Amino acid sequence: MPVESLEERTVEVLGLPAAVDEELLFLYFENKRRSGGGQLVSVEKTGDRAVLVFEEAEAAAQVLFKEHHVLHNVELSVRKPASKDRCRLLLRGIKPSTSSEMVELYVEIMMGLNMPDYTLYPLAGREFFLLHLSQPLSKDFQNLSAKISQRKLDGAVVTLEQIEQTDSLLLENLHPGTTADLLTLYFETKRGGDQKVKEVTMLAEGTAKVSFVKYESLGHILDLTHKLDGNDLVVKPYFDFLQPAESLTSQDSATGGRDTPERNKEDIPMQTSPPVVENSQTLSQMSLKPLVVHAEEVEVAAEEVMDQMEEVELILSSHVAIADPLKLSVLQQSIFLKDTKKAHPNFTIHIKDNGVHIEGTDRQRVEQIKHDILDCFGKMAEIPLTLEPEEAQFLARKDVKERILETVNQPASPALYTVSDCKVSVTSLSQNSANEACSFLKSQLSHFTIPVDAEFETMLYCREWTEFVQALSFCSVKVSEREGNIDAFTLKGMESEKQTAIMGFLTTPIERETVIPMEPGMLKYIQIHRHQLMADMNQVSIFPLEAEDVCGLKIHGHATACQMAEEVLQDVVTSICTRVITVNAPGVTRFLEEADCQHILKEMDKKFQVYINLKAVPWQHLAHQDVFDTAWNMMSGRNFPKVSSDSSPQELRSDSMHVDQNGAPEAAKKIVSAVDDKPKDPASNSNNRAEMDDVDLYSAAEPTSLTDQDLSGTAADSSQPSAVGNNPSGSLLQSEGAVGLSSDFEEDAQLSLAIQYSMETSHYSLEDEEEQLQKALELSKEMSQHESSPSCSEKSPAVKKSFDASLLDAIKAANTLQLFVFAGYPADLIRVDIAFGKKVTGRQVEEKLEHRCVRNMSDYHRLCLDMIKRKHAVEIQIQGSIITVSGFKDYVAGGLCDVKLLLEKISTSVSEREILRSVQWVYHDPVSSDTTPYSPDATVFIETALRMRMQKVDILLDNQPHTINFEKMQEYNIASGKSVKISRKMPASGALDEDIPEEEYSLLSNLPEVSKVDEESDEFQNVVKNFYETIKEFHSKIRIIKVEKLMNRLLYNQYKLKKASVLQRATYPVIEQTLYHGTSENSVKEICVHGFNRSFCGKNATVYGQGVYFAVNSALSVQEQYSPPNADGHKYIFVSKVLTGDYTKGCHSMKTAPLKETEGIPLRYDSVTDDITKPEMFIIFNDTQAFPEYLITCQRITR
Repeated sequence: MPVESLEERTVEVLGLPAAVDEELLFLYFENKRRSGGGQLVSVEKTGDRAVLVFEEAEAAAQVLFKEHHVLHNVELSVRKPASKDRCRLLLRGIKPSTSSEMVELYVEIMMGLNMPDYTLYPLAGREFFLLHLSQPLSKDFQNLSAKISQRKLDGAVVTLEQIEQTDSLLLENLHPGTTADLLTLYFETKRGGDQKVKEVTMLAEGTAKVSFVKYESLGHILDLTHKLDGNDLVVKPYFDFLQPAESLTSQDSATGGRDTPERNKEDIPMQTSPPVVENSQTLSQMSLKPLVVHAEEVEVAAEEVMDQMEEVELILSSHVAIADPLKLSVLQQSIFLKDTKKAHPNFTIHIKDNGVHIEGTDRQRVEQIKHDILDCFGKMAEIPLTLEPEEAQFLARKDVKERILETVNQPASPALYTVSDCKVSVTSLSQNSANEACSFLKSQLSHFTIPVDAEFETMLYCREWTEFVQALSFCSVKVSEREGNIDAFTLKGMESEKQTAIMGFLTTPIERETVIPMEPGMLKYIQIHRHQLMADMNQVSIFPLEAEDVCGLKIHGHATACQMAEEVLQDVVTSICTRVITVNAPGVTRFLEEADCQHILKEMDKKFQVYINLKAVPWQHLAHQDVFDTAWNMMSGRNFPKVSSDSSPQELRSDSMHVDQNGAPEAAKKIVSAVDDKPKDPASNSNNRAEMDDVDLYSAAEPTSLTDQDLSGTAADSSQPSAVGNNPSGSLLQSEGAVGLSSDFEEDAQLSLAIQYSMETSHYSLEDEEEQLQKALELSKEMSQHESSPSCSEKSPAVKKSFDASLLDAIKAANTLQLFVFAGYPADLIRVDIAFGKKVTGRQVEEKLEHRCVRNMSDYHRLCLDMIKRKHAVEIQIQGSIITVSGFKDYVAGGLCDVKLLLEKISTSVSEREILRSVQWVYHDPVSSDTTPYSPDATVFIETALRMRMQKVDILLDNQPHTINFEKMQEYNIASGKSVKISRKMPASGALDEDIPEEEYSLLSNLPEVSKVDEESDEFQNVVKNFYETIKEFHSKIRIIKVEKLMNRLLYNQYKLKKASVLQRATYPVIEQTLYHGTSENSVKEICVHGFNRSFCGKNATVYGQGVYFAVNSALSVQEQYSPPNADGHKYIFVSKVLTGDYTKGCHSMKTAPLKETEGIPLRYDSVTDDITKPEMFIIFNDTQAFPEYLITCQRITR
């Protein structure tokens, strides 16, 4: 059977899509029905082409014959691979300085050619010459190549190389308007040759490269003459390596719509080695220009070449190619090769390049040696043997093969064998020696069977048996299909040794110890729900391992039993399903400690056959249960600037804008100045200033100006926490710089900008607003970096800790729980998730409280809310004036109580703005006695501490610890040990009359203005809600007809002046209350114009004094004796602001409030009441102490 060449079995595939990989090509081209192909030896894919090598040449021929192949909806092109071009050769290594005449003479002498038989084309740089033969090369290329390599030319070693066929043509003299599509159309028609074009690449002007699908296309096209657009085309074969570097670069950039093909391997060095020419020329002008030789020069060059050839003795070489590597190995080991080398010592004979290479100076003897070697190969014999699969596999073992070849290989007749499946091929120098080697192979195979007792049969399936068999040398062992037997193959003479080794292994008891690693939760699951399975494995010992470095089951026992137990437990571990269930609910971590929760978990463990592993931060009770004291202590650790950073009037600023004076970035001053310097309209500016000054901050629950509404709305919105208790923006926690509380710089910047806007009255355009926002953002980042720098941290005392961050972490931890569930089935995991979620959801409740004072929360109050969350593990959200407390029922009840206490504190407290309006704290210079006011934040803190009746309070001023002593009225600097005197002052009273927003009064006169309150407004709802909350038994008997808002500027200014006076000397924390006053229709107008008048006292009652009476509960005012109905049945009740101040119990004879029991200046109480502990009415003796806000018109419901 003739040997098929590699070229005949190779097919090249073009135009492959990127999605087609080598595996898909294997499947397609091995499918005979689809592609016509057969078994493939290899597939090598490069870019959009692939090279297929089939086992049989017939399969390759069928693929080429079919031609039409489609993969991924793309038609593929198939062709024979490029073969060596026998008409074109390449000369490499010629010196650039060598003359053309010398090169031609060298070629004619070495190759025996005449001038018409060839043409030389030098490449740029002249290091390479293309030799174009008019007829295919008839001489043996190997001999010719060796001959040329032995003859130097001009001192340089020249090599002759074959090049592969090209599939491309070079076109010249093209019309300037010729396109790639036109050339494709031309060559695919009968006129141009009717050949399929692969791609067209436009080169320099008037030239193009055309590549075809098949190599055979070039011969047909070159035989034709071509004319296009009136131009006669010059058509030549195209070789990439003959192009100068500049041309190649232009080729890549001018490809006409198709991918650039892969270059031949021989092309690669040719593209890089030659130097780049300076002027880009066409191929016909430079690369393929034939050499012109003059007669005189030829004669001189010929003499020089002949002189060089006479000096060098001709060395001949020959190469005998051997396709069968096994025969080549046999030759290499045979004595024949050694004898041949001894017989020809002056010749070089060695194995090289899959053959035998011969070199020498005598042509005849070289041919003789070659003939002897070919004769030796011709006598070699190859005998096939067919054996059983087990026998063939045994002979293929490395150790067996080496032992057999050591014996069978004799120097006179070496033999080798190869194994493929069940076939063994034996190769030797002669037929006889090959037969002897076959006989020897068969004789060396020995088969024996060992019966195995039933007690040892289990050993044949354990891991140790497999390891033993693999380590057993010169022996192949397998368990027989007949139970109880072992079939073994070994070499002749080793039967007894191997049988003894096998029986020794089977009869020796083997103990095994193994560990099955697993997660701790899986171990618990197996111990709880698979304990009976482990108890049944009584042939081994099973121990749980619960150390830090290893967790699992340790198995010890006989190897067989241990392996069975290991396999069973491994299957159990693999079958266990796991899932992390995250539960987000207020107080769920605290609920985990409850007996109710533990009962639920145990119930689910048992019901669903699961194990639940809990991973949560343990919830801890608050160390100090008084949330108000704890919040105040946290406030004490806050840093305050001692003085204001500017000379603006005293007002409360957002905490997010505070920065230490010692380290404040210059950018802060620039931004403030940029905002301050913004051009404003003078008229609007003055009006807005007055509007700001007239705001009634004391009654901020009913905002009466746009600016006040915006500011309070911002505070309310920012105080709304998220589901995990986020701290409000601008609160104490953020001003402390706690970790994790102000990570979003942009949000901080927006807040800072919003606060700045609320303080400024000018209005910005969108562009200005965006610019200021970016500046504030940069400032916020610089502040954060400044606060986190070591210098700042060194200034902070030990008092300032990360308690704020730990508070938020504790709140968050109380609301998140993770359950790691282990189960035998995925459905059980889902059931646990649903069941536990329902159990938690079913225990969640939600309670709401509404109070108008919610909008007036200070930083301290917000901190109290956070402490309530922390104490009770509840969630608290604020929406407008509504507080929502949610969580587990028992926890919500406790949290609700503390929230009510907080609301009571808020409603009876003085707002921060009111403090800044009415009080000023200053410290005295020890030398000049000049006073300097404290910053607004420090003022509020000090005043609040005074109102809490504290004797002294610790405070951080400019990051230095101080103590304020109210008894001595001193400020003591703990760091320096110095003290300064402090004072509590009231601002000038002249500013108090500017405190009313202009929008509250439509007329700037002393006449009252009455406006009906819209029933859909929040203002109306608040008034009505408070009215009905205290109406008691009259709840279903009184119907409100309308609510009117009263605005009398004179009365209000008088009231504000009186309020400032009461605030200065009052000792009670609450000096102002909202009370009710019922009256007749005739008195309504009098009160609206002139206010409440003591002259009318006694009209309804004088039991507790001869003054004006006000009721705490509306139930008292709606009674007939206090608010008699008119003819229409309408009743009138005033809702009034009353300065109750310091009060005592009254009596009938009092015409003014009694004196206090104090030494020094005599001071009177501000009002009297019916019951000091639980007052239901208040009596005032000064008409300016009450201001009517609303008039409620109502009537009794008759049934």
